[in-house]
Parts: sequence; C-alpha cells; structure tokens
Amino acid sequence: MLIGKINIDAQIKIEAVTFSFFLCFFPSMCEKKVQLFCIHFFDDHHKMLVVSVKMFMMAILKYFVNYFLLVYTFFMDILQLSHYLDNLLDIKEIKDSSNAINGLQVQNTGDIKKVGLAVDLCMATIEKAVAAECNMMFVHHGMLWGGVKPIRGNFYDKVSTMICENLGLYSAHLPLDMHPVLGNNKVLADQLELNELEPFGEYEGQKIGFKGRLKSLSVEELGAKLEGKLGSPVKVIGSGEVQTLGIVSGGAADILSQAAVAGLDAYLTGEGSNHHYHEAIENKCVLILAGHYATETGGVKAVGKHLEEQFGIKTEFIDYPTGI
Repeated sequence: MLIGKINIDAQIKIEAVTFSFFLCFFPSMCEKKVQLFCIHFFDDHHKMLVVSVKMFMMAILKYFVNYFLLVYTFFMDILQLSHYLDNLLDIKEIKDSSNAINGLQVQNTGDIKKVGLAVDLCMATIEKAVAAECNMMFVHHGMLWGGVKPIRGNFYDKVSTMICENLGLYSAHLPLDMHPVLGNNKVLADQLELNELEPFGEYEGQKIGFKGRLKSLSVEELGAKLEGKLGSPVKVIGSGEVQTLGIVSGGAADILSQAAVAGLDAYLTGEGSNHHYHEAIENKCVLILAGHYATETGGVKAVGKHLEEQFGIKTEFIDYPTGI
C-alpha cells in the first residue's frame, strides 16, 4: 500500500493537488519499482500527517467536488434558476387563470445568493426583501396578472424599486398550489396527516387539490389543530365528525360543491363568500375557512427549503399576513 506523508498548511496545497492528479492518472509509475512511497511536506511547525494514498485521493476528490458545487451555486444567475423552477413546477404544462403569468417576471443581473419567499408581491414585501439583502423573490401572487398595464402609480413604484435594487422576481400561482410534493395543498395535507391521498378539485380540466382520510376528529378539534399549524384563526361552518377531507388552498370555496358530490365530510380552503355558508349547511359538508394567506404560506417555504438543499442558496420567508 502506498503511504503518503503530507501536512495541511496552505503553502503546500498546490503540491498536494499536483501529486493527487499524478497518482490518479499515472498510478503504475508510482507502483512499478516500490511498494512503499513516502512524501514529506513540512509546515512552519514541522507537523506531519500520515495518510494512506487512497484516503488522500478521496479527500482531494471530495475537495474538488465541493469546490465545483460551490462555483456552480456561486455563478447561478436568475435565468438558470428560473429554468430550473420552470421544470420543477411544470410551469408550461399547467393551465392557470387567464390573468396569471407564471415564471420569471422581473430579470436582474449577477448571481443569486439569497431568495426572499413571500405569498404576495407588494411594496411591503419588496422593501423587506431589499432590507434582507435578497437578490430575488419567489412569490405565489406575482406582480403581473395579464393584459397591458401602464407603468405608473403603485405599479411604477414596485417596478422601479425592483430594477433599482437589482431584485429579480419569479411567481408561481396554480403550479405551486398543485405541486405533488412542494405545493400548498400537499403541505396542508401533510400538516393534517391526511392519508390515502387522491387528486381532487377540478379547475380548467385539471385537479388542483387533494382529498383523503384522517383520524376521526370533531370539527372543533380539526379547527383547533389547523389553528395550531397555521398560527391564524380558522372559521368552521357545520358540525359533526370528520374522517374524509378535501383541500384546495386560497380562494377556492366554489369547489365546495365538488366536495359535497364526492361525499366528503369536510372541505378546507382559504376564504369564501356569504352564499357558501348556506351551501355547506344544506349539503351537510363542513366548510373550513383557514385564510387565503395562511393556507398559501406552505408552498413558498417548501420551495425555499428545496433550493437550500439542492443548491445551497440562502432563503428567507418574508411574512406579511393579510388576515384574509
């Protein structure tokens, strides 16, 4: 077995790397005439570290892998990251509201080192993102909702601030609601420990939510559990025990009728209208309104965690609740 003696002083890193490549590409030259080969590198304190060549080479390989991952992350710009998010969230294939524009909305320059996560793009979240030194925002409700809009007033304030601060913007509406792993509805289902999940809640020919079964709870217990998970008030319309539940986050109370037809005990969404109260009572399907904002914080947080794990990009959740 080849043995190498090296120190870890910065002054001999170049020699160590050169030696590692020499061993990787020309191992026979090292083993042809000798069984034991020692290399001595001394630092200022004459400390020495003896390692096997195999361990040494693995350490160097790990160093280069980590180095190139760091370089990749460091040089990831908004176009590269947007392309990745487009594929991750299936932006092009999901049919959204005619007003929603999903994907990259505001381009910037330079590297993406920190992403601000928010439910809504508004002046307050922009200012918080700038204060947090974010290079980009990832939001659920973006700035552009279709059609030609003059750049003036509040819209001008948002656009000009983002451009002046070099702050990019990426938005994902329905693609974030319905993502099978990172979506708002999947996060809610996981928080409530919903089992036997199936797609539910048809919109524009696609199912954007989930339905499933959970341990039997009274509506009061279910409401209290949700309040604990979301940290905001929950309105429960109806009574009884809940074992089957449908979920579509945000302002999707119109899907209550589909929950009733499916025979579900309850339906969870963000907000509703006056007539939904009567619809829930008359159809004997409990309606749970947990807040439009509160039911849509989970998705942006999940995407942020994903970016941290995949690329080492820093993220920060920018909380600006509407109470609606």
